[in-house]
Amino acid sequence: MVLHDQFVVRRWGPATWFDYIVVLPSFFVFLAFGIWALWFFSRLEFFLPIDLPILFDRQRRKVYRLVEDLDEQGRPKRRGQALVIEHDWDDIVAEHHVSTATTGSSAQTHHTLVLMVRDKNPGEFQGPISPSNLPPYVDGFGLGDAKVLSEYTTPRVWEHVRRYMNENGPALPAGEALADTSVPVTWWDSLGAVSVWGPGYVRRWRESPILMSFMHLISPLMLPLAVLMATTNWLSYKTAYEVAWPPEVLDKVGPPVSAPEQAVKPQATRAKRGQRQRRAQGLAARPKP
Repeated sequence: MVLHDQFVVRRWGPATWFDYIVVLPSFFVFLAFGIWALWFFSRLEFFLPIDLPILFDRQRRKVYRLVEDLDEQGRPKRRGQALVIEHDWDDIVAEHHVSTATTGSSAQTHHTLVLMVRDKNPGEFQGPISPSNLPPYVDGFGLGDAKVLSEYTTPRVWEHVRRYMNENGPALPAGEALADTSVPVTWWDSLGAVSVWGPGYVRRWRESPILMSFMHLISPLMLPLAVLMATTNWLSYKTAYEVAWPPEVLDKVGPPVSAPEQAVKPQATRAKRGQRQRRAQGLAARPKP
């Protein structure tokens, strides 16, 4: 023992039985647990398909969706390929699911739009369908992003799909633009996606100077977290892979419709529908000379 101004310092000596029996085994246990946790949670974030879209075929009244072909351990059998599941549109029943998550100080409500697939052999079921009278289902899948759906947007999403399939509605409402599906290419892009830094830094200063000043004030705390989140975001997209529709499905539905065509078709459809309604009411407008 060495005394320095009344402070006691213990020099490191040879390992004791406590180090061999408790410290060393604990180190390897926590190391193994950390490696397992890194492997387990990386499977939830990395090496996933970028998108598994759902395709609505109005002409054939079919719904196609892509799902990963997984083995018994939940791993994809072959990356880049997926199984195509086909449903009849007439078997689809939409359900609006609401769940509430509570904590000690707050409650958060989650809304999901679920498309259930009815059994073609309903047995003793008799309609109409209601919350207390549901037909037997054989499958179900979510539609839309549950993180952005709300009490008001969930029924609107379903109404848009229903009108498209049943009433020759537009694929894209007039005045709406296709969603931006671009993904971060560089780490700098990922930093801009999760923080106030990155691309658009100067523009954010012009639009929200007070917020930017506050974020820079707390940057010693937030910047390390932003760097970690940006790195995870960038790696998740770098390890993601595309899943393509099989040629037989693309041959059935035809080529995708461009944005200008989507914007023109709804206007013509609504004009024709309005003209038919006026004719039915005996109020058809006279043609202009």
